[in-house]
Amino acid sequence: MNKLAQNTNYFLPTTAEEIRQRGWDRPDIILITGDAYVDHPSFGVALIARLLESKNYRVAILAQPDWRSVEPFRALGKPRLFWGITSGCIDSRLNAYASLGHKRKEDAYSPAGQLGLRPDRPLLVYSARAREAYPDVPIVLGGLEASLRRLVHYDYIEDKLKRSVLIDAKADLLVHGMAEQQIIEIAKRLNNGESIDRLTDIAGTAYTIKTGSPLPDNAVRLPSLAQQQADKSLAMSAQLQYQKQAHPAGSAVIQEQDPGKIVVLPPAEPINSTALDSLYELPFTRCWHPKYDSAGGVPALKPVQFSITTHRGCFGGCSFCSIYFHQGKDISSRSIESLIAEADRFRSHRDFHGTIFDIGGPTANMFGMKCDKAGTCSRPSCLFPAICKNMRVDYGSQLKMFDAFLKWKTTGAKKSNVYVASGIRHDLALQSSDYIDTLTRHFVGGHLKVAPEHYCPHVLDLMGKPNFEIFEEFEARFNKATRRAGKEQYLVPYFISAHPGCQIDDAIKLTEYLVHRHWRPRQVQDFVPVPLTLSTAMFVSGQDTKEHSIHIPRGRAEKHLQAALMQYYQKQNVKIISDCLRNNQRGDLQREIQRLHFTSRAEKPPADWDL
Repeated sequence: MNKLAQNTNYFLPTTAEEIRQRGWDRPDIILITGDAYVDHPSFGVALIARLLESKNYRVAILAQPDWRSVEPFRALGKPRLFWGITSGCIDSRLNAYASLGHKRKEDAYSPAGQLGLRPDRPLLVYSARAREAYPDVPIVLGGLEASLRRLVHYDYIEDKLKRSVLIDAKADLLVHGMAEQQIIEIAKRLNNGESIDRLTDIAGTAYTIKTGSPLPDNAVRLPSLAQQQADKSLAMSAQLQYQKQAHPAGSAVIQEQDPGKIVVLPPAEPINSTALDSLYELPFTRCWHPKYDSAGGVPALKPVQFSITTHRGCFGGCSFCSIYFHQGKDISSRSIESLIAEADRFRSHRDFHGTIFDIGGPTANMFGMKCDKAGTCSRPSCLFPAICKNMRVDYGSQLKMFDAFLKWKTTGAKKSNVYVASGIRHDLALQSSDYIDTLTRHFVGGHLKVAPEHYCPHVLDLMGKPNFEIFEEFEARFNKATRRAGKEQYLVPYFISAHPGCQIDDAIKLTEYLVHRHWRPRQVQDFVPVPLTLSTAMFVSGQDTKEHSIHIPRGRAEKHLQAALMQYYQKQNVKIISDCLRNNQRGDLQREIQRLHFTSRAEKPPADWDL
């Protein structure tokens, strides 16, 4: 552990004693989080806390408080300005439950992966306790879960549509998207004596409509909770209507929550390069708080501790992805000087052993790219079904950044390695042979993640992904570049099972391809209906974007089967695959799988293989 990280004075205060050591009478702002406190820019609470600190606000962090009593919510004193509440880095449902509703066996964002340190619905529970502790202190919700549950949304654990968390949590304000600009504006105006009820004009926020309050001009009304419950097809209508407004130049939307009514203002403008650079210059220790040392730390830190975020946003617009509604599709890139300066700081960290595990963003190969209609376009994807004419696909900045890191590797006293581990968009990569060559020669650590997601054209269309032939073209060029570099490297393909529109026949076709290629994919994700994504609107409504009915794999049996077909090589999937292929008259595929399973083994195939 870094010596700096062993001293609690280098962290934001987390106890009353640490507050007293700073000479404060009380904090201005207390941030409550469902995660353990990790002082790293990949953890939203740490980023917001350091930013507020840099603006001279007194910020304390209440991490994973015991919600069974109000006393832990009084332990740090009464915040002068507001409570900021987040469930943590990821949606609490996804953190706690797998796609089929099974409880996860570890919480990577808790010390030692321990379960049970957060309630099932942290935003609601923490808000209730904070209100009980100090009824007159404003409550502001933020983070990924609040952002994606800003409107009426589907909850896959309860299997029903639910109100905005702003209503259910009885909070005063909700921040959606990347929150830096909003939170600074909120803090400034509350510090100047404004009432929280008057903060109804901050882009990237949502608020409840009080009786007699004026409504925003040109606001778009979305189908209400009751309307969507009565007619599930309206879930798609609501999605498409909101998608048209979910950019900085869009209009506010109004939605009845039954009871209650909310206004969601358009997203904030993405922060510029200078502001993004300044965020990553803040004094992060890149460590968990020392109080977790005895437990062995927080598992979620390890994969990102020495990774570098190069940019925000993604213009890929995949139907199942929530980035469009959280970070937005417009790219905000850091300067190359800022990236190298962060890498230089790594070298003074005692835990750093010379390897930067990832330089990238939501999609690694969008650094420095721009759109001529940035901030004003409602098209969800700049790449699908074809690259938009307004998109400037220019790899100049990316290649300059690569060159800078190659030079950085040679300047240290010890050998250093730098890799790209985050996923790349393979159709976009095909636009530059220089990018593929440089990436393959210098920045792949043996394996490169790529996400074709499926094999069947109509399923890929629903996903907003390019045809599989595009992936095969990228694969061929990657392999050629690898051979030219004199290396042995492999692609790691990601697939999604049971996506809306995917039938058993489609799953079998993908399995047939995998068997033909002798691929054994381990990165298989059973589709999870994440709030506010287009795929989830498909799942709820049973329709595509043209309001045509599509097949929805809903039941546990079918979802399990589709995932098993992708992992045909696992012995525990033998019977379910056998039954499926027998019922679909695919004895040829069954025999081929049987051959792959048992030709290299002494054991005999089970009776279920006998067709």
